[in-house]
Amino acid sequence: MFPMNDALQLPLAEQKVNVDGGRPPLLKSATRLPVPGLRPKRPATNENEPPLEDRKRARYLLAPPKRGAMSVAVSQPKEAPVAPALRSRRAPAPPAPAPGAGEKKRAPWDLKGQVSDLRAKVATFREKAQGLEDENRALKQQVAGLEQELQRAGAQNGELGSRASSLALELQVWQGQAKESLQKVSELLAREQWLEETVGSQAQRIGELEAAKKEAQEAKGSLAAQLEATEVRLRLAEGDLAQRGRENEALRSQLAEQDRRLHESEMERRFLHNTVQELKGNIRVFCRVRPLLPCEKQAQKGMGHLCFPPDDNRALVLSKAEESHVGRERKDDITYEFNFDRVFPPSSSQEEVFEEIALLVQSALDGYHVCIFAYGQTGSGKTYTMEGPEDLAPSTAGMIPRAVQQVFRAARQMEAKGWKYQFTANFLEIYNESLRDLLVLRPERSGELEIKRVNQTTEELHVPNLSYVSVASEGEVLKLLQTAKAQRSVARTILNERSSRSHSLFQLHIEGHHASRDVRTSSVLSLVDLAGSERLDKSLSKGERLRETQAINSSLSNLGLVIMALSNKEAHVPYRNSKLTYLLQNSLGGSSKMLMFVNISPLEENFAESLNSLRFARKVNECVIGTAQTHRK
Repeated sequence: MFPMNDALQLPLAEQKVNVDGGRPPLLKSATRLPVPGLRPKRPATNENEPPLEDRKRARYLLAPPKRGAMSVAVSQPKEAPVAPALRSRRAPAPPAPAPGAGEKKRAPWDLKGQVSDLRAKVATFREKAQGLEDENRALKQQVAGLEQELQRAGAQNGELGSRASSLALELQVWQGQAKESLQKVSELLAREQWLEETVGSQAQRIGELEAAKKEAQEAKGSLAAQLEATEVRLRLAEGDLAQRGRENEALRSQLAEQDRRLHESEMERRFLHNTVQELKGNIRVFCRVRPLLPCEKQAQKGMGHLCFPPDDNRALVLSKAEESHVGRERKDDITYEFNFDRVFPPSSSQEEVFEEIALLVQSALDGYHVCIFAYGQTGSGKTYTMEGPEDLAPSTAGMIPRAVQQVFRAARQMEAKGWKYQFTANFLEIYNESLRDLLVLRPERSGELEIKRVNQTTEELHVPNLSYVSVASEGEVLKLLQTAKAQRSVARTILNERSSRSHSLFQLHIEGHHASRDVRTSSVLSLVDLAGSERLDKSLSKGERLRETQAINSSLSNLGLVIMALSNKEAHVPYRNSKLTYLLQNSLGGSSKMLMFVNISPLEENFAESLNSLRFARKVNECVIGTAQTHRK
């Protein structure tokens, strides 16, 4: 690019001022349209103007030169600016005298003088126009050269532009690469710093390890000596260990032999225990007479109608004075003598009674079904014998809590012999020939319960939908007993203030397993508190109590029929005549051990009821049902 002269950037009017020596250019528009930026001229007046004829003559004389000057003045703005070099070479024009400076102003009427002055001015302007034309030709030549240079500069500028764009793209690429390089450099610097820190920490660690190595080498020497001493002791210990291994092998053989003998002794104990129980009878009957209550002692002085032979704890004698039908002479007393497996007088405690049945409870752990139930008239002490009083204490606990404690205590002792036991408990009552679950909140709303066989190949019975609760201690069972006791049906009658109106049945299912011998046992311990029998002529029961009494007497009568059928070895035993006998079928049959408590009232007014209960108990005691079978798997 060539540098442009300042003169070329000026308009042509300014160039003409420079040529003319500073005089303002004579510009006249080719049209009569107003020129922007110029103030309109004030209209001329007729003052000091020559006559009209003289003005026409002067306009005629000045017309040609004026048209040439105007063409030059108008065409000059289209020319290119004058280069500074040309303007500097051109000689400066002499300054024109200011109008009116050296000449006197002519009078308005001196037209010839004014014309001559105008002609002189025209001649001067023509000379200047000729100079300007020469200068214009020189400028055109210069403009042509400049246009060529401008074309070359444009081409060069295009090449430079394309190259600049390519360089810009390349610059962007390099900037991106530089940015990536800077990022990599920063990463490398961070990596270098991390490596330096790591090297420092590793160097510190190496120093620590070298120190530890030195300490380890020092300790190695002492450990080597200790190792050598230990090896000596180890060789001695190995010899001792071999000797003890031989001794242990002999001890294991002895232990196995002892275990075999222990198992054999346990089996022998069970056999002998069962033999003793069979010698006593698989159906045993205990008789218990309750003591007189404080309120009864005033109405009755002593118990003269009951006799307990001091040298025979199995006998009980009832006596009754009989009057003559003819007169009032007194005859000899009528006596009724009964013999059972054991007779407990009123002074017998709960503990003495349980001692006689403890071995029978042990049979349940050995795999035998065991059933213990209490029978007797209402108010004879059956519930007290089986459960105990309301305010239960260890000394007054009944047969059910004591039996549970005996079972769990014996189970813990059997664990040392390799036996493991699992227990499941249930408690129900038979009220008006319907089963009720006593372990639910509202037994009367728990739904109908039915007795069914476990399967078609066995005679084992169970009650679906009954609550079977897994228990692991006697404490859990005692809580269940309290729950059931609160749910049992009781009512006040004329014969008993708190009479049980249903038969209650507590069952404890026992599953035993000896892992080393792969022996399994399964048994059920059933503890039954029967409802008391009543005479309608004495109880005077009515309404709901009458229906309860009839259902109780009917089920007890059916129990007697079942006992008689078993005693007579009849082919058909009417178990299904009542829910009570059907539920106790597995316990009353020949595959179980059974014990019956016959409870007797000490009141002489209940002599007839006591006599009937003792006669029924004697029939049960005379019944032989065969040998009980253990239930092993």
